[in-house]
Amino acid sequence: MKYFETEDRVFGGDKDPGVGFDRSVFGELEEVAEWAIVKKSNRDVFWGIKTGGSIDYLPSVCDGVIYFGSCDHNFYALDAESGEEVWRFHANGPIVGDKAAIEDGIVYFGSFDGVMYAVDAKTGRELWRFKTNSKLFNQIVHKGVLYFGSKKGVFYALDAKTGRELWRFRTKGPIMTPKVHNDTIYFGSWDHNLYALGLDGHLLWRFAAGDQINWGVAIDKRGIYFGNRDRNLYMVSHEGRLLWKFRTNGAVISTPLVHEGVVYFGSYDQNLYAVSTDGRLLWKFKTDNMLYVVPIVYNNKIYFGAFDKNFYALTLEGNVFWKFKTTSTYSSNPLAYKDKIYFGAWDCKFRCVSADSGELVWDFKTSLAYESEVDIESQLGKVTFQLITSGEPELKEEKEKYKKSDMEEIDEYSDDIKYKVDIGYKTKGKYGK
Repeated sequence: MKYFETEDRVFGGDKDPGVGFDRSVFGELEEVAEWAIVKKSNRDVFWGIKTGGSIDYLPSVCDGVIYFGSCDHNFYALDAESGEEVWRFHANGPIVGDKAAIEDGIVYFGSFDGVMYAVDAKTGRELWRFKTNSKLFNQIVHKGVLYFGSKKGVFYALDAKTGRELWRFRTKGPIMTPKVHNDTIYFGSWDHNLYALGLDGHLLWRFAAGDQINWGVAIDKRGIYFGNRDRNLYMVSHEGRLLWKFRTNGAVISTPLVHEGVVYFGSYDQNLYAVSTDGRLLWKFKTDNMLYVVPIVYNNKIYFGAFDKNFYALTLEGNVFWKFKTTSTYSSNPLAYKDKIYFGAWDCKFRCVSADSGELVWDFKTSLAYESEVDIESQLGKVTFQLITSGEPELKEEKEKYKKSDMEEIDEYSDDIKYKVDIGYKTKGKYGK
């Protein structure tokens, strides 16, 4: 095993006492105040997601099966046509992220329980697991190697078949979504740097941005595009040189999309932007709340969800084609497949709608009917609040279904870091519980 790290130590964090809010007292006024904290804070709500039925996961598809994770600790496989459950796999923490990696009949996904899982795509049977002591987010497979980062700032390379660690690379901040282009691994970190690594784990270069790079990057032959909490969309060359940056009026924390010479991305200033690949504004579309998710383009339409409880379909000129009203402030990153659009939401439902009309085809409820709460660190300490209100009562008896061991947070700031691979883990029951 090879080991690489930067000169600085791995990112840590404070464990501030929680500050509770009672939404029933302030209602919508409190929700506005909470989002004001989110918008102004140097931290994002993502890592503070707790157990609940909410979905913050970009689905993926393979052989007519849709795969996605949920904050109820389950990873689901659904029939794309009917929405019927094929199998589910239970982890010990919320499963959130951009999307699972699928390769050679194996589905790979990480969890906030600090474990990377490899399961059989057809049956949901666990093949191996790799344990860390940090929350995991997103993963990719390239040439038989599984790559992923962690909240603790460690980037891993594992043998995709066995789960054996090949090498690791340390940064000073959480690492979200990696991407491989021309045998170079790119990822951003909350330590303000964009990294480029060789497939052997050696640092090729790093680019220092103005603030946290919260999510992933988009890449084309021209360069690398990524958003930043300093309110800019950046474009750098494949050698790590700044080519341009585009200023918005809010943090740009989601992964941009590049399609036919246009970069699409959302901002906390409530706009979806269309910018040319040389940095010129083409148009922007105003919603009624923050834009957090990654847009997609399918059949010359742009699809995305916003925090204003709408899921949108726009023309390539930025005009509304249709919009689908949900009961959820937040809809996850969408997937297009066979003239249908698939997306999860914070209201504990996964939906399939017609790409042409926006009409609901089917929906699927996760195992918990109550929405996930969120922690965010601010000047007030750690604030815990309900991200949105869908009108459904919280079900205490469903919360109690989880054992205390399943609900406990792992200690992400311990210096005693242990990495372990379990191969041939024995599952119980149909869903690997």
